[in-house]
Amino acid sequence: MVSFSPLRLAFLFLFCAAFSLARAQQAVSPIDRARLFQSTPNAANPTVNADGTALAEEDSEASSDDSLGTQIILKKRERVRTFVIAGDASVFYTDNAALTPNNKSDDLFFVTNAGISWTPRINPHLEAQIAARASIFRYNSMSTLDFESLGLSAALFWSPEHFCGINFFARYDFIELLDRHSDEILRDHEFTIGAQRMFSVGRAQTITIGATAVGGIADPSSAQRQQLGIFAGYRWQITRDFDAELFYRFAAYFYDRADRNDCNHVLSANLRYRLSRFADVNGFVSFGANRSDTPGFDYDVVTAGAGVGLSFRF
Repeated sequence: MVSFSPLRLAFLFLFCAAFSLARAQQAVSPIDRARLFQSTPNAANPTVNADGTALAEEDSEASSDDSLGTQIILKKRERVRTFVIAGDASVFYTDNAALTPNNKSDDLFFVTNAGISWTPRINPHLEAQIAARASIFRYNSMSTLDFESLGLSAALFWSPEHFCGINFFARYDFIELLDRHSDEILRDHEFTIGAQRMFSVGRAQTITIGATAVGGIADPSSAQRQQLGIFAGYRWQITRDFDAELFYRFAAYFYDRADRNDCNHVLSANLRYRLSRFADVNGFVSFGANRSDTPGFDYDVVTAGAGVGLSFRF
């Protein structure tokens, strides 16, 4: 018969608890990394940003000087192309690859995205969108963090008349995350509703503010969460081919099957230069801060990088 002293029992309990936490952190960390990256406008999705809001389409015909006035929003919305095929490749540096509260490890990682979307206009005030996208993440030193992301989405955008310029949107996303061995990490269904308002500032600047509510069904259930968020974006069309964007988002996450609630902040900046009608280069930097009532999920992370993108509109 084997006997254990109180000290050994305490040690065994702590070891098991630490092992369980490490396993949970291993399972959730890739999911949190993917979701964090997708919560910034740099994620590839041709005509919609990560919050589901409609983005103004770029068009070489609309890049003349007279498009840099107060009518920039209306002009761009009128020139939306029905089909968009887009792709990009970027290299990033992060100071906290594993999103840990302590003992941070920095790393370089490569991201390539591809997407296709169809955006038919149903009537002058209502648009729909169906899109598919895929992303590949590869880390330089920490290859265990490699993953792929596949996604499908369908959305509606409504711009009612005489409603103070407020636009509404509803969106469904299916997201599947795979590890480097093509084993599934996450299967997620997200349902988003929201509203946004765009303002012209000066001659070539716009500000967008909005709010979103997201409900999700996820497998594993420990990753299932609901969220409420607010966001604000600033865009400056500096020249015909050069623009800058600043984006902030605050979101509260409520996990259904885990005793966990988070408050998440993302602040990002993006510079883009158009090389041609089909190609552009961009530089990107973001800061993310997550505060959780569950130990081990607090983190701060800085990510910066640059890349090149291609897009074809029909």
